[in-house]
Amino acid sequence: MPRTNDTKAGGEDSDLSVRAVVRAVSILEQFNLERPELSLTEVSAGIGLSKSTTHRLLSTLEATEMVEFDKRTSHYRLGLKAYRLGSIVAKSMELVKQGDPLLALMAEETSETAFLVLPDGNEALCVRRFDGSHQIRVLYLEPGKRSAFNCGAAQRVLLAHLPDDRWEDVVERHVRRMTQYSLASRDELERDRREIRERGYAVSWEDVTLHACALGAPVRDSTGQVVAAVSISGIVQRFSAERLPGLIRSVMKLGEDLSRRLGYLPLESGA
Repeated sequence: MPRTNDTKAGGEDSDLSVRAVVRAVSILEQFNLERPELSLTEVSAGIGLSKSTTHRLLSTLEATEMVEFDKRTSHYRLGLKAYRLGSIVAKSMELVKQGDPLLALMAEETSETAFLVLPDGNEALCVRRFDGSHQIRVLYLEPGKRSAFNCGAAQRVLLAHLPDDRWEDVVERHVRRMTQYSLASRDELERDRREIRERGYAVSWEDVTLHACALGAPVRDSTGQVVAAVSISGIVQRFSAERLPGLIRSVMKLGEDLSRRLGYLPLESGA
């Protein structure tokens, strides 16, 4: 029964892959502030595997820059990629820590749903959502859910501030049309990018879900780089012409306040 044998073999390969990942993580966990550098013997003893198996795993981690080998001391230490990943996690945690009270206050004051969204590869990732008091809510975006960069206010803010090469790649290969109002062509997104950068916010009219509107603004870190976006969302009827200017000011202030908490100091006009 070849089909059964193939399935079994595939399952065994999968089990081996999972085991290798678990072992690799166990190796990384051996390093800490008290023991930032370890010998092959120490790593082997720490994870309970032979030196030959441990060496193979360390070689793979070294090839992916998760660990580095110092030939002078014959010791291993965490590599640049591990540092970069740790920095991303730390920055994300700081964003959530500083952003939560501001997002909660925004949802309370506007009665609309407030979001914190981060860039994640070729998509935008929602990390926080605070619901407003209205019974009718926009529920498309929730924590842990990814969405296309070209649909939604926060998402389009992130897209507008991507580096040129990343913007080109996303526009060329990773756009989606979610409604008839979604911006999907290069010309539309190029114009949208320019407008968002000039005015400092994005407006989303039914481009994710029909009858839903959203406003988004950038969040900058201490270097001025846009690292996240905040937004508020609700049904179109609540974003009336009379109310819209005040909501725009509110979401822009939310982005500015969170940016300041992350160390961003905008240049004062006339300075």
